[in-house]
Amino acid sequence: MLRSSLFLIAVTLGACSDAAQPEPVTPTLEVATNAHIRTAAFVAVDGVYNSELMAPYDVLHHSIFRDSLNYIRPFVVSPDGEPVVTFEGLTVSAHYGFENAPRADILVIPSAEGSMTTDLEDEWLIDWIREAAITADWVITVCDGAFPLAATGLLDGRTATTFPSDREALAEMFPSVYVRDDARLVVDGKFITSVGGGMSYEPAFYLVERLYGPEHARLTAEGLVWPWELETMPHVVVDAE
Repeated sequence: MLRSSLFLIAVTLGACSDAAQPEPVTPTLEVATNAHIRTAAFVAVDGVYNSELMAPYDVLHHSIFRDSLNYIRPFVVSPDGEPVVTFEGLTVSAHYGFENAPRADILVIPSAEGSMTTDLEDEWLIDWIREAAITADWVITVCDGAFPLAATGLLDGRTATTFPSDREALAEMFPSVYVRDDARLVVDGKFITSVGGGMSYEPAFYLVERLYGPEHARLTAEGLVWPWELETMPHVVVDAE
């Protein structure tokens, strides 16, 4: 009787495990002719931090649940198109590499272990970020993702922020960038910089509210059980260009 019960439990658990593992979805460029689909490229390198990559990805991906014909389709870009290993040890597959990634409407630069050091010496990475940022309609940096963006020169003369304990370093390394230490999120033109960490959802919520309105952002935040209220969040919006 005990052996039969254990067998039944094993079969049940196996069935639950199978049901809980959906097939991975790879973004496709095929869309309905009447659809308005924005794309969001997340640049990922080895040592990228889980939260800074996945939190904004989650928010932008959820936009499809508000309107299946007007949403954001995110994808991951690694330098060579191969998987990357996050700082915390997760292996993340990439949809594209630098050589074949399509133009994205939104560029997201998450923080990585080398964002303040070795990544700044990677000319291939900095050049790709520069070109992708120039052609994107919006650029988001999360935590120390502000450093690679600043290295492109595109933040010169602009206002930005980053992880609180790294703001002084950002200001020292890139004196042409005006660094704010009183905001979790700074918007200057098309550039959205943010503090990261547990607040990594916020720049993506700001963008969906900017693009689709407060109700869209509220519903997505509700679905993710996140207390999103732009009015009460410390943020700065510089006059748009």
